[in-house]
Amino acid sequence: MKSIITFVLMLIAMLVLDLTGEMPVQLCGLSLRVYAKTITSVLFVLTGMIALRERRGGVKGGPYAPLVLCGLLSGLIGDVFMALNKEFGGFLYISVGLVTFALGHVFYLIAFSRKSRFRWFNLLPLLVIVPAILIAVLVTGKFTFRPPALFYAVIAYGVILSCMTGRSLSFSGFREHPAFVRLTIVGTILFAASDLILLFIMFYTPVASLASNTPVRITLSVFNLLTYYVGQGLIALSLKEEP
Repeated sequence: MKSIITFVLMLIAMLVLDLTGEMPVQLCGLSLRVYAKTITSVLFVLTGMIALRERRGGVKGGPYAPLVLCGLLSGLIGDVFMALNKEFGGFLYISVGLVTFALGHVFYLIAFSRKSRFRWFNLLPLLVIVPAILIAVLVTGKFTFRPPALFYAVIAYGVILSCMTGRSLSFSGFREHPAFVRLTIVGTILFAASDLILLFIMFYTPVASLASNTPVRITLSVFNLLTYYVGQGLIALSLKEEP
């Protein structure tokens, strides 16, 4: 029950995060959005930790839960650096943010791989997402990467994201644990969707060039926050149902 409460608190903090997006108020040289984003992300890590303690039969000794918690923690670190990138800009912040987010996907990928067998359909997201990104970038010519090396980082990130999403689909075989299956797969898909939305917000020139208070940017930002935090929160809650 406590993990559900923490999850709800995360959703409330996410709402506060959305409302503080354009507030000019600063505290110790940082905008309220940086603090709101950090607190919201801390809450999905706490959700995972509490859900693990609430697990039926107690905490297991296997590697799955620690790997998922490492993935959640990587997401928290990535969120902080991406918030600082929006605050100050600069290649360092966005690079560290992308690396830690990718590392979080790697932790999830390893956890999912250790928990389930490889199935042929695990490759489907890889065969869809990465070609779609390449086609969108190369054909439209409307994506801008500064520095250009970020393009290769995004493609590498897309490969990791696709593999992580694909491996989560193997959990469909855990038919005796439907709650675990639903929480993990839905959470992973929402997490992946948030990254694809963020790709357009950050690099698709017609959108990236818009002011942050325009309807298009606001709509995309809301969907990005919603899919990301709900996705991470569901993955965190899945630890309570781990078979």
